[in-house]
Parts: sequence; structure tokens; C-alpha cells
Amino acid sequence: MKKRSDRMSLLADLAERKKRQADQFLADSRARVTRDEATLAQLEQFLAEYQQQLQHKGRQGVAVDQLLMARAFIEKIESTLRQHREAMKTNREQLEQVEQYWRQTYGHLKAMQKLTDRALDQERADAEKQLQKALDERSQLIRPPFI
Repeated sequence: MKKRSDRMSLLADLAERKKRQADQFLADSRARVTRDEATLAQLEQFLAEYQQQLQHKGRQGVAVDQLLMARAFIEKIESTLRQHREAMKTNREQLEQVEQYWRQTYGHLKAMQKLTDRALDQERADAEKQLQKALDERSQLIRPPFI
């Protein structure tokens, strides 16, 4: 039969693999949120620049059909911004869930490592007791020459 520490070590290894997987999920989720923020900034900047250009052209005079097309384009950009913000909200919520999962797997790993360490310590203590018992028994069997 395997030692308790060996069995615990297998469970600790499994917990380590789950933690590495959680690390990857966390990194991916954080990267997604970072990309979302960068994309949002780009979209907002593009919209501001386009509106500024439109205002500049408007001062010089713009045909009604061009103004209507520009307004429709701006509405599409604003719609895209709304959709992107919704996606960002979902990704942030997912990040929170992944962070919670990561904390759980990290806690589980630490618990398994502590249990494995305790099992090893107990096995060492038991081995020392057995060795001391064997030494005590042996010393009782050997009679001193003066008796």
C-alpha cells in the first residue's frame, strides 16, 4: 500500500495542474479585457476625429446628402460603441468569475501542499519512533560483558 504522502502528492500534482490551467484562463481573460479597453479607446478617438472633421467641413458648407451619410455613419459608430461596451461588460464579469475560480484553485493547491507536508512530517516522525524502538530493543538484547 502506498504511503499517505504519496497519495497526497498525487492530489497536490492534480491541484497544481488545475492551478496552471486557472493561471492561463486568468491571463487570457485579463488580456481580453485589456484589448477591449484599447479597442474602445480607438473607437472613441475615431468617432471624435470624424465628428471634428465633419464640423470643419460643415463650416465650409456641406451638401445635405453628404451630411445625412455622415450622420448615418456616426450612428453606426455609436452603435458599434454600445455593442462593444456591452461585450466589455460581459468580459469584465467573466474576468471576475475567472479570478474567483483562480483564488479557489490556488487555495486548494495550498491546502493540498500543506496536507502533503503534514503527511510527510508524520511519516518521518513515525519512522524515527520505529528506529528509536528498534535501537532500544537492540540495546536491551546486547548484554554488557560485566554482567
